[in-house]
Amino acid sequence: MSAEMLARDAHSAARAFAKNPVWAAAVICSLALGIGANVGIFSLSYAILLKSLPVPDPGQLILYTFSNGKQSINLSGPAYDSLERHQSVTTGLLAWSGAELALDRSGQSERIKGALLSSNGFEVLGLKPFIGTAFHPDADVPGGGAGGYEALLGYDFWQNHLGGDRQVLGHSLAINGSPVTVIGVLPRGFDGLIAGTRVDIILPLAFDDVLHAPKPYRRHPGAMWLTVMGRLKPNESLNSAKANLRAIQSTIREEADPGHKYLSTFFAPFVFNVESGHAGRSFLKVSYERPLLVLELLVVLLLVLCCANTALLVAAQMATRARELAVRCALGASRNRLFCQVFLEILLLAVPGLLLAAGIGWFLASRLAGMLGQVGAPVYLQVTPNWVILGFAGGLTVVAALAAGLVPALRASRSDPASSLGRREEAGSTTNFGFWIVPAQVAVSVVLVASALLLGSTFLHLYSERSGFSAQRLYFADIDLGAAKLNDAKIVQTAEDLLHALASYGDMRAAILSVPPLSDSFSAGHYYSVGPTGAVHSEPQTWVEIVSPGYFPVVGTRMLEGRAFDHSDLNVSGVCVLSRGAADAFFPHATAVSRFIYSDPAHADPSKACRVIGIAEDARFRSLREAAPPTIYKLPSSDNLPRQFTLAVRTLTDNDPSQAIRNAASQASPGAPAPVIYSFSSLVDAHLRKERMLISLSACFAGAALVLTCIGLFGLLIRSVTQTTREIGIRMALGAGRGAVIGSLVRRAVVQILVGLAAGTILAFATNRTMKSLVYGIEPGSLATYIVTIIVIVAVVLLTMIVPARRATSIDPIRALRVE
Repeated sequence: MSAEMLARDAHSAARAFAKNPVWAAAVICSLALGIGANVGIFSLSYAILLKSLPVPDPGQLILYTFSNGKQSINLSGPAYDSLERHQSVTTGLLAWSGAELALDRSGQSERIKGALLSSNGFEVLGLKPFIGTAFHPDADVPGGGAGGYEALLGYDFWQNHLGGDRQVLGHSLAINGSPVTVIGVLPRGFDGLIAGTRVDIILPLAFDDVLHAPKPYRRHPGAMWLTVMGRLKPNESLNSAKANLRAIQSTIREEADPGHKYLSTFFAPFVFNVESGHAGRSFLKVSYERPLLVLELLVVLLLVLCCANTALLVAAQMATRARELAVRCALGASRNRLFCQVFLEILLLAVPGLLLAAGIGWFLASRLAGMLGQVGAPVYLQVTPNWVILGFAGGLTVVAALAAGLVPALRASRSDPASSLGRREEAGSTTNFGFWIVPAQVAVSVVLVASALLLGSTFLHLYSERSGFSAQRLYFADIDLGAAKLNDAKIVQTAEDLLHALASYGDMRAAILSVPPLSDSFSAGHYYSVGPTGAVHSEPQTWVEIVSPGYFPVVGTRMLEGRAFDHSDLNVSGVCVLSRGAADAFFPHATAVSRFIYSDPAHADPSKACRVIGIAEDARFRSLREAAPPTIYKLPSSDNLPRQFTLAVRTLTDNDPSQAIRNAASQASPGAPAPVIYSFSSLVDAHLRKERMLISLSACFAGAALVLTCIGLFGLLIRSVTQTTREIGIRMALGAGRGAVIGSLVRRAVVQILVGLAAGTILAFATNRTMKSLVYGIEPGSLATYIVTIIVIVAVVLLTMIVPARRATSIDPIRALRVE
């Protein structure tokens, strides 16, 4: 086809659109909905699953992890050292760890996002600072070497907080109470090695001595805190890295934990693993890979529905233009020319559909990215359109246009001029085409509605799950005393001062806990008990929670046996409270109160024993999806209360306690950064962010599917009434009742709907099996889900039939007989 003919056909199509703008808008919106939803989910999937680090040759990077098949964690410092000594496939290994830092600005501490990086990090990544230099080789020496600790600023932090001043190089900052010297600024676009996070400042790995003083993590064999990555040598591959790791696995385990205290007990099921590191370390990928795959499946089905709806609209329009196409064919237009004309019209409508879809996709991806953050920890994901996303959107638009326009274009090109010129339109063409479209629409609607019901049931089950905490008027505040340079005894005293300051308000009760619930945190210890017959019960994965007296009534955890801590217990060494699960594990078929729990495997050191004074109900510290861990509660002391702990506050009124908590924290520790304050309800909401995202999207997709199905069915029925007006008039003139007219109208639609329901139920059953890991409290094959789905769709379809049925029965037989 020449350019002149193409331009002529485009002009003709534009005139056709102008004559029927409502139809054109319907096609554009239908395509934009399906394409936009796919672009939005793909944008989020690309940012989480596919996007590579902005470094040279990211495909050459590999990531070392410690995994048990279900969970993948970081490496310890000793494991990193051993791996660096024995591996032979990389040019070097870097170590990285995210960190919450306190920046002293004019006497006020400000929380900033930081990271620790080994001195060779920039060399392994192949990066150069935007300005300044990278870490010097001796930056990992304790104290940071002769020049002290060095620091590199994040590009955005440098721009937003320091105005992009290039004179910042050489300036000193106070981080966690220690001076650091700014030596450079990170390259623009590099936000760190952990997907979804952004660092404000990077410090050398040796700063661990300050950050975790007086017990640094660097040499601790049980502290799994380092993300370890390497760059493959030119002749090496990921497979050779795996082979090399298998050969040195046992050596690393032995050197990383020579005392066999951690890797042979709690971490015994874990093995060292290596994988591609092109995207850095992505905890979001672990959490959202399967949900995003499910969403991709659902939006593809939605796109199929939109394409089917568009095809139906186009077929209906072509039916009204049958005489026009027949005239063109009679005047010599080839079938190929007619095909190209119709298909060109679809492509021209797809262009504004693509523009609208890009806006829908960007809006959807932005909203979804905002739903992924935790309390006080937003997620930073670049979901703005780039060439990859725009290329995906363009390709998807072409595919959607092909899917929506191929059959109508073929039908238009095969029209018979003689028969088409003899009547006003091809009466049965659209209806016959709809015989296949409507069942497909119903089937897709069944899948989407059933998925939405499954995910909605999961969300409701989790939201109503007994957590072991009472949410009403319960607040938490994360306290960070790491920058205050306090010794262990002073940390405990400061915590007590904080509780006393809050007690003075009178309308609230407060307590200390070491690890907040439902916050992706981790706590574990290895404990033992001795039964009445001398049998030893060992639990290497006991959750250890340090709490102050009054904790249980504050958070709403019920006591089942014995008693809770009171202030008199602070003067008694070695008392503890067990959760119900821990009591059953340590003392099966026996009472636990007044018995002893040991942290010494030989049970010979009295200082490592504690007497059980009470049993509390199970509390879900890890997840609402998981059973509550066996938990041991202990009182705070100078050797167990961390510098970052959590304050639990129960208010007696509906007043917001945030300002009171800030005042008490400032009074107890003037140099500490302001606490992060949140309610337990918001903590649950953040914990269920994945489920909330899934139910929100699946409900929207199901709603859109029902609307599109109803529109398609409504259009076919109305068109059927219009095309058979003369027949209906004759039948009514001969005495046919309204019921018979309605029955003949809906009989064919009912067959289509039943076919769609049957096919959709089978497809939904197969699809929902892939969602097994995402549902909770209900089986993917639950019969009730499919019964409710069918009831919903049948109810909606019956409502759709009301208007066409009333229109059919309101036809005047005399006027109907005059219809040409």
